[in-house]
Amino acid sequence: RINRQALADDIRRVANATSAVSATDIVRYENALRVRDGLAANSGDGAAPVLLLTYEPAAFGGRGRAAIAIGDPDSTDNTTVLVPGAHSSVRDGYLSHPEGRHVYRETARSDPDRSNSVVVWMGYRAPDSLFDPAVTQPAAARAGGRLLAADVRSLAASHVGASHVTVIGHSYGSTTVADAAASAGLGADDVVLVGSPGTDLAHSANDFHLPAGGHVYVGAASSDLITGFGGQPQLPLPTTSATIGLGADPAADGYGSTRFKAENHGVTLPMSSHSSYFAPGGESLFSIGDIASGHGDALATHHMTALHRRRLPAFDPERLRPGTGYHRH
Repeated sequence: RINRQALADDIRRVANATSAVSATDIVRYENALRVRDGLAANSGDGAAPVLLLTYEPAAFGGRGRAAIAIGDPDSTDNTTVLVPGAHSSVRDGYLSHPEGRHVYRETARSDPDRSNSVVVWMGYRAPDSLFDPAVTQPAAARAGGRLLAADVRSLAASHVGASHVTVIGHSYGSTTVADAAASAGLGADDVVLVGSPGTDLAHSANDFHLPAGGHVYVGAASSDLITGFGGQPQLPLPTTSATIGLGADPAADGYGSTRFKAENHGVTLPMSSHSSYFAPGGESLFSIGDIASGHGDALATHHMTALHRRRLPAFDPERLRPGTGYHRH
């Protein structure tokens, strides 16, 4: 209620202005509109209420910081936190993207007897694009990981009763999730990494410090070029304290993860593969539904597990398998 009131105030301050407004007020106003759009976009699934958990419209140099929950994470049986990658911000309208709604619907269909909440978390300063030099360096993921860990732990602190918590990281967001788990402790039961360019501080699944029975699940389309950055050496940037490279490939043999099928149905371009992990009917979203509903063991029953990539000689067995479609619970 407080966050929604602050949002309304930020809109009203500019919309009803009778004199000049400051540049800061304009930034808050524009990001308030983006957040309002996100709340409206995520309100159509009968998952009342849709909550504004975090609202800091001027954060990160005007990019904004916010989190929207589809369903109430204080009381649901399953709570899923979705962490985006590069070119994601409040300012760029990420909160209106459909990924959270897709995950919510598939998770609910996977186990209709359990209640669900999906938190669309735009809570860190992600790299601005795939051409932003920050996208090859782990600094933003490490800073974001600390914020993510604090927010996930706060969800656990406010929850009434038991809940299965899944944290999903896409692209650079997967590096952020890995750093949160390895450095600060994430407090999740399961972790899902899709389209990962590397896991930085987490060198194996053991570094995620998940509870007994917890798993690191990985979706990596064989045609997704971004996942090819995983496993490359991390090198110091000369004359600076920065590091280039994002660490280990979580889809590789020996990492300790459970890899699930994430190939696209039909012929797709490489970058289409990177942006299709949450596409309805796809192998990846179907698998995410099993995991987020607390039934990761069903991946084997549904024949959705995949072989890991081989390091030496480098080879991905998934290249030999055509992707399938029309998957729904």
